[in-house]
Amino acid sequence: MNGLGFYPIAITEPLGGDLMWRVMTLIVLMTAVSQAYAVAFCSLRDPVQQIQQMYPGYTDFSSEIRDLKPSIALEYIEKSGLPIAVHAKEIGKHTLFYIQEGDNMSGIVHVRSEPGRWGLIEIAWSLSPEGTIQDFLFQRCRGGDCKNAETLAVKDQFKGLNVTSVGSLFNEAGEVIPQSLPIQQAFYETLVKSAAKTLVLTQAFWSVPQVMNDQGG
Repeated sequence: MNGLGFYPIAITEPLGGDLMWRVMTLIVLMTAVSQAYAVAFCSLRDPVQQIQQMYPGYTDFSSEIRDLKPSIALEYIEKSGLPIAVHAKEIGKHTLFYIQEGDNMSGIVHVRSEPGRWGLIEIAWSLSPEGTIQDFLFQRCRGGDCKNAETLAVKDQFKGLNVTSVGSLFNEAGEVIPQSLPIQQAFYETLVKSAAKTLVLTQAFWSVPQVMNDQGG
């Protein structure tokens, strides 16, 4: 077994067309799986530019690192009643950004990483000081759905949602309710679950002390 957790494959016959295709497909799948379980990038890559995009009138911002233990995350998820689950690597240390407009705090930015069809999707979620969704943008995303998801038709599905109201996007079986949107249903489901996790885990991060003199994700 190699460092990625996979067992090496010994090829004992010439790589004909069909075998070559199967090997290449296997390599692509192995790469996708390893990316999905890689340590999530949980901070803004270019804070000034990205905050400017979401908060054109901002005057300053600050950040802090919080370290969330799985037991606390699970407690908040169970309390919310939302049909979501998180991988251990989705928790740990995260950086929260607090946005200032003059003397007032106008919002919080929390970055989440989600496994997607073409690799990890990094979503910067913008929340109000009260914890409702204001906006989102992608800082890493591949595929046509990425651009289409940043249209008002999609963003309006999420604006104003909080921990309670985001539950309206799921049915009684815990499945994401389909919507008529310019993105594929699977991509929409990824956004809905990311939004739900962001809302719940932001509250959970606030419940733990700030990490001092350390570097977060």
